[in-house]
Amino acid sequence: MTPIFDAEAAARVLLEVRGGGARPVGLPATPPDPDSAYAVQAAVLRQSTGPASWKMALLAGRDRHAAAMPASEVVASGAILGPLPAAAIEVETAFVLGADLPTRSTPEAVLAAVAEVRLAFEIVSSRYRDRTVVHPLEAMADCFNSAGIVLGDAIPDWRDRLNGPLDLTLSLDGQPVVATEQGATLPQTADFLAWLSTRAADMGLPLVAGTVIISGARIGPILLGGAREATATAGSVTVGASFSDAAKLESLLPKLMAPLPSSFQA
Repeated sequence: MTPIFDAEAAARVLLEVRGGGARPVGLPATPPDPDSAYAVQAAVLRQSTGPASWKMALLAGRDRHAAAMPASEVVASGAILGPLPAAAIEVETAFVLGADLPTRSTPEAVLAAVAEVRLAFEIVSSRYRDRTVVHPLEAMADCFNSAGIVLGDAIPDWRDRLNGPLDLTLSLDGQPVVATEQGATLPQTADFLAWLSTRAADMGLPLVAGTVIISGARIGPILLGGAREATATAGSVTVGASFSDAAKLESLLPKLMAPLPSSFQA
């Protein structure tokens, strides 16, 4: 008889790490399917306040899924973050909703509900000891290894600009990073968000005004490798973050995190 997977027990392991505990090799048991991984995400989110933020993701690089992350992990450009073991960075676009999205929304309704799109970083750093060796469903349970979102400037005329490359640049400690820009098209992102409107509601985490959704890497993931400063640009639009290993993230954020503009507060 197949044992019943305990999503609450798995969530407790991840919450202990978020609270400063030691990073485990993996979960007590591997989620047997994506629904079980989503159950772990939801159990973690029940311990946080505010609406979830979300990321587009591919399970095992193939199947469309998503990750729900605590709203507290969304910070403004200029934030100081750390420590982040084996961290990597991705340059992305973040869609900020200006209206609630009901379940089974259409792509057209999704785009009408978007208040703005911002240049953003996703910070990648697992709650596990080594994210490269865990099962893909364990990574999914842990928000696909996401450790935060940094929101930069709003992208003007985003409906037009997101139909092609943004001519992005990324630098670490002032040194340009050679990388090829990629990413979903605007219609692909709208289709994903329409799908997410139902998945999020099914998890008890509906998409509401103020929700931030990152739409997949346009550059990266790029290992930070000890870099202390990261900056990305798309023309005049910028996003930046600093990284410190001098103290625990939990003590740094309340003191050093740049406050989010009021338009991002739910």
